[in-house]
Amino acid sequence: MAVSEVGGVADVRRYVVIGAGAVGGAVAAQLVGDGHEVVLVARGEHGRRIAADGLVVRRPTGVDRIRLDVVLDPDDLTLSPGDLLVLATKAQDAELALREWQSRPVSGGGLAADLPVFTVQNGLATESAALRRFARVYGVTIAIAASYLVAGEIVSPSLPPAVGGIWLGRYPSGIDDLAEAVVGDLRSSGFAAWAVDDVRQVKAAKLLANVANGLDLLDGSDGDRARARELLRDEAVAAFAAAGLRPSPGGLDFHGVPFRVEPVPGHVPGRLSTWQSAARGASTETDFLNGEIVLLGRLHGVPTPLNAGVQRLLADPFLPRTLTALLTAAPVDRVRVAG
Repeated sequence: MAVSEVGGVADVRRYVVIGAGAVGGAVAAQLVGDGHEVVLVARGEHGRRIAADGLVVRRPTGVDRIRLDVVLDPDDLTLSPGDLLVLATKAQDAELALREWQSRPVSGGGLAADLPVFTVQNGLATESAALRRFARVYGVTIAIAASYLVAGEIVSPSLPPAVGGIWLGRYPSGIDDLAEAVVGDLRSSGFAAWAVDDVRQVKAAKLLANVANGLDLLDGSDGDRARARELLRDEAVAAFAAAGLRPSPGGLDFHGVPFRVEPVPGHVPGRLSTWQSAARGASTETDFLNGEIVLLGRLHGVPTPLNAGVQRLLADPFLPRTLTALLTAAPVDRVRVAG
């Protein structure tokens, strides 16, 4: 692949998407559909089916089968200087993936650690882990209703101009030419996308909603669910304020671009990523969602009993997974909300 650079940005980019779940699959499918060069790194039966038959994408408009380059093992891929690594694993798997990829050779000299890496995880932990190993880290926040439950396929229930919303920028801060170029590729591929100067604040805004993900795995009434969601968010706001993070209380800003979740035949909407992981028998990212709030609270002296309760309930198979257990076990009257 011939690569030239103008202003430090390769005019031919290949996206190496590491992880083929709902997010990685949707990003790869949209980029391929727009004519961009993509390699999808996918493991297990999911990867084998995609390699053999293409990635099945179920949409409101019908079913697409996306043919793309797939590798089942990183050893099967030769990296090039124009490659962009898109780390689309779950947060709990990111550390292992970063360690696995950092020392892979790049044709013509150098290592993968010299390439830009885009971290698409929920929470706040992956970017600092990546920066230990990679010189150019771009934090990415994505809001998308995609799901992955069946090997070889994903469901993508939103349509352009916003298959999903994506906000990205250099970590720890800044916008450069590459960030702008990738945003342009994502927009032309059907995403609503923006380059942001402080991606950590945007990730915190997403986390304000993500702290309620684990509630999908707890039984209880709608009233208790709403109360727990509010208390979890209040704890997060307080912990963020103590840590110097003040994300927009209005959440992620789509700048007026309509983002709609449409019906997909045979698909039950509203099942968030934590529920999807549990349904597949995989580990969940609770330690990087609620656990992030617990960590910030412990570092800065802010009580976070509800978030600690969710973390504990989902970690211990012998505890009752009910909203009643969560709300009665945690001293919620001790929650301190930032003003």
